[in-house]
Amino acid sequence: MRLIALCVLAGLAAGCGVTPDERVINPASPTLDPHTYGPQQASPSVTIAVDRPHPRRPSTAVASQLAAGVVGVVDLTGEVGVRPRTLETSSDATLQDLSWSSWDASGARGSGRLRILDCSPSCATGQPRVIPATVTLSAVRECGGRFYFDAAAVRINPAAAPIRGEQPATYVRAPC
Repeated sequence: MRLIALCVLAGLAAGCGVTPDERVINPASPTLDPHTYGPQQASPSVTIAVDRPHPRRPSTAVASQLAAGVVGVVDLTGEVGVRPRTLETSSDATLQDLSWSSWDASGARGSGRLRILDCSPSCATGQPRVIPATVTLSAVRECGGRFYFDAAAVRINPAAAPIRGEQPATYVRAPC
């Protein structure tokens, strides 16, 4: 028994780890080239450019409203509308059955149903969900003598959100 205790004490006294003549080959925190991998910390001041939509030719009714100065909206697919019933706001989310409570140069507000892909457990196997939503359009921009909303915010009940209570992303932009 004394021999075991002496061996343990000898091991503790000798120490463990890297001796002065050894060096660490694989450090715990690798140094990554920031030009290749980006900064180590996220920067809230960085904005990612979103492509402008390529608008489709609007219907005659919508074209006449735009010519009269009514503000329009271009969805992600390029569909041009004024108080549209459907608005595609991202590649996996579409507002349907929209009803607009306001629509003018100061902004637009509507409500309807959001059809969104539920990526649980993965987007590849996810199924669409339909949940109540509101949309606010803002930031009017003039493009070729016509006016369009340049921003959208879609809001849903956080408890109904497919991903950890997050609000859906929107990519509604003016065409210029």
